[in-house]
Amino acid sequence: MIETKGLTKKFGDFTAVDHIDLKVEQGTIHGFIGPNGAGKTTTMKMLIGALRPTSGTGFIKGEKIGSLESRKIFGYSPEHPHFYEDMTAFDYLVYVGRVSGMDRKTSESRSLELLNFFELKKFAYKKIKGFSAGMKQRLSLAQSMIHEPELLILDEPTANLDPEGRITIIRKLKELCKKEGITVFISSHILSELEKMVDFVTILNHGQIVAESDIQTLEKKFSGKVYLLKTSKNREVLNKLKSHDLVKHAWIDDKDVIHIIAKGDEKEFKKNVTKIILESDTTLESFTMETSDLETVFMKLVGKGEKRENIEMKKEPVLSKLFKRKHEKEAEEKI
Repeated sequence: MIETKGLTKKFGDFTAVDHIDLKVEQGTIHGFIGPNGAGKTTTMKMLIGALRPTSGTGFIKGEKIGSLESRKIFGYSPEHPHFYEDMTAFDYLVYVGRVSGMDRKTSESRSLELLNFFELKKFAYKKIKGFSAGMKQRLSLAQSMIHEPELLILDEPTANLDPEGRITIIRKLKELCKKEGITVFISSHILSELEKMVDFVTILNHGQIVAESDIQTLEKKFSGKVYLLKTSKNREVLNKLKSHDLVKHAWIDDKDVIHIIAKGDEKEFKKNVTKIILESDTTLESFTMETSDLETVFMKLVGKGEKRENIEMKKEPVLSKLFKRKHEKEAEEKI
């Protein structure tokens, strides 16, 4: 469904996307992740034709990116959607449908169907300017689907939703992929949720692909020597762990659990963690070995953002690219 060959984008001397070869198989949900500045959004904008590549090329179902033929195939929802806010949700969707070449009757019918699908039907005739951020996000997803595309390109589609709303969107995207065969190319900062819905993952760092595989192969390859630690003084313990020779990387997740990527001798590592806990005069609540998940794999590959060598994985489609570098963001805002 998507294929790029040496796709590159430069802003002056800064290379945002660096000769990437990406493949997204038809009928899959394909994740796209990476740290801030990795080039995720720039790549997506090249795929939809909003930015021209500096070099290289790409195709959507065989049609060259940026062409009118390729644009008929996909629907796009940006991270920060914008609307004609004096229009009602229904009128806006009908308008987008008409711009896409649909007749009025079909556009109206499809608009009501999508408003119902994304649980916005009771707000169909309300002006968009009164919508919450989460409602606007769902409306953006609806407009991306108005012309019944074969491919959805979604940049942070659950960013402004509450937990319940995110779960709803994940469920509906999986339903679309399974029942209608729609291909989904999606980026998200919430890796634990992304992991539940994607078939493949590509990880981008500094504009280059550093890993690509199906989820199971990726997690299996990076399992082991990852520990979960919870104490009554997590921040103090974390600071001591970060400066220790036997700790490759450590961070705290949103559940206030310390993740530790260890290196060197396992017994020596455990002995030193115990020593740090005792010196910190803290209560140990739990200390276990972790089974690698997508977040752990991401931290192992990307860590604090240092550049890594490409890692050869199983040659199958994968998730690609998470977060955007400051320079890239500034350059795109200028454009």
